[in-house]
Amino acid sequence: MGIKFLRYLPTILWLAAILVASFMPSQHLSPQLMLFPHQDKVIHFVMYFGLAFLFLYDTRKSRNLTAVFIIVSVVCVACLSGLIEYLQPILSNRSKDGFDLFANATGAAVAGLIMGRLKMNN
Repeated sequence: MGIKFLRYLPTILWLAAILVASFMPSQHLSPQLMLFPHQDKVIHFVMYFGLAFLFLYDTRKSRNLTAVFIIVSVVCVACLSGLIEYLQPILSNRSKDGFDLFANATGAAVAGLIMGRLKMNN
């Protein structure tokens, strides 16, 4: 059990960081950190690209990554991001944003495509 848990530690830590960032009250977000317009969409893309990529990378050590598994994983990550977007106005003073969800899903999909290509090349 402990060894399997450690295999997914990078994914778990990345997810924890996403949850903290997603539910942090907006008054804790400094406007001075905004370097360019729509920077938050790039951050959303990177967060969910990282989550999907780490999950697939960690999983490949224990199972063969099939195209179906990659697609299902990407859809699950996108659904998780949708749930987080839905819960933001309920659990914090943040608002939900469809463009954030789009950036999240796109990041997860790109990670799935990259892992699929890496799988084909091995």
